Amino acid sequence: MSGPAAHFRQLVSYAEVIGRDAWGTPLLGPFRIAAARIQPSRKLIRDAQGTEFVASFVVYTAAPLTLRHRLWFPGDDLSDINHARRPAAVDEHVDGGGTTRYRKVWL
Repeated sequence: MSGPAAHFRQLVSYAEVIGRDAWGTPLLGPFRIAAARIQPSRKLIRDAQGTEFVASFVVYTAAPLTLRHRLWFPGDDLSDINHARRPAAVDEHVDGGGTTRYRKVWL
């Protein structure tokens, strides 16, 4: 294996928020597992609304993650939505042929 994916030696679990119940709790689609690299971060970024945010982590992965997804790190309780991490921003890195090689998910 070559390219960025060769460095994805950790696993993250993720699920897409597909709606909300009557109490406003997120309803999640199926859980999936993806190879990733989880890196602590202290970078000032802007979220989707333009608000400044200090990212605590950046996750590198080839998984098709968006702002609608929630992530769990190894050891997190998947049954507890409060343990889910919500992306503040997602950067796609595209090669010269227009193919998305990987994503940087800022948490």
